[in-house]
Formats: sequence, C-alpha cells, structure tokens
Amino acid sequence: GVKAENIILMMQDDVAKSSENPFPGQLFNKPGNDSPDVYKGCKVDYSGDIVTAQLFLDVLTSNTTGAKGKVLKSTEEDTVFVNFVDHGGPGIVAFPNGPFLHVKDLSKTLKTMQSKKMFKQLVFYMEACESGSMFPDLQADGKILAVTASNGQESSWGTYCGDAAMVKGKNIGSCLGDLFSVNWMEDDDLGKL
Repeated sequence: GVKAENIILMMQDDVAKSSENPFPGQLFNKPGNDSPDVYKGCKVDYSGDIVTAQLFLDVLTSNTTGAKGKVLKSTEEDTVFVNFVDHGGPGIVAFPNGPFLHVKDLSKTLKTMQSKKMFKQLVFYMEACESGSMFPDLQADGKILAVTASNGQESSWGTYCGDAAMVKGKNIGSCLGDLFSVNWMEDDDLGKL
C-alpha cells in the first residue's frame, strides 16, 4: 500500500454524515451484504468550504502560501498518482466550492510540476464528464499518463444505481459510484492493476 503520509485527501465530506445516508458515518461503492465501508479509516486533509480548484492546484505544486495543510512533496524519484472525481464539461471540471478548474490552469500546473521535477512519472485518473478535454497539452516524453472516464465530448456514467444500489438490505437511493472509478478500483482489489 501507500504510506498515509504520502496520501492527500480533499473532499466536501458531506455524504457520510448526511441525514439522507441510511448508514451514518459510512460510505459504500458496491452493493452487497458484505460491502466494505470505504470511508472507514479515511484521513481527510481538506474538507468543506476550502475545497476549491485553487487549493487543488496549490497542493499539487507544493504552494504552502496557498495551501495551509499537507502539500505534495514529491521529487524526481517519485511516481505521483492523482485521482480526481467530480463533475465536468468541455474544458472544465467542477469543485464543491468556488469557480471551475479550467483546462489552461490544469495544463499550467502540470507544466509547473514538470519544471519543478516533482515526479519521475505522474498518473492522473480523472472521473468527470468530458474529462478527456482536460489534457490537450500532454507530450509523448512528458512522463504524464492521463486516464479519463470519457473523451472530450461525452458523459461519464454512474453505476450500481436504482435497484442495484442495495447495501446490507437497504437501497441507498443513489448511485454507489461512477462506472470508470468503480471498475478500476474493483480491478485493483483483484490485483489486476
């Protein structure tokens, strides 16, 4: 696994404690009677109103003027993995608060990370509609692999929705995850990654 000090988790963090959650304090991303609580043990570094596009960029570029907590402290010897999940549209992805993250700002941030030698290689998984539109400036020799849930003109999709959203005999009343993320995580659980 990855050491806890090398994980930075940003989220709105409003679902586990929501009055609409039939399992207060727990989150599930697959159906079944023995589904694991994926919220258990999570150490949230940034949550609530402060979770913005600018904070995300500050964390990635190790800008401690903008990010007052944990920031990426990687070097040219490290593999960096970024997993981003939210809503999107052509050339933008959303954050729970503040303005959208625009493709030009993400591209600039990735170039900054390259110039600061913040990775040996960077793998960026992005789960959002039209997420394929967010990486137009990647170079073949740039050591960045972006894997997206959709191309630049299509939606990404929820999964385990409706009648399939049953956990421990209760219907969650929402989709349990996004098709792209659930599939790669389930493959990882099986040791296929």
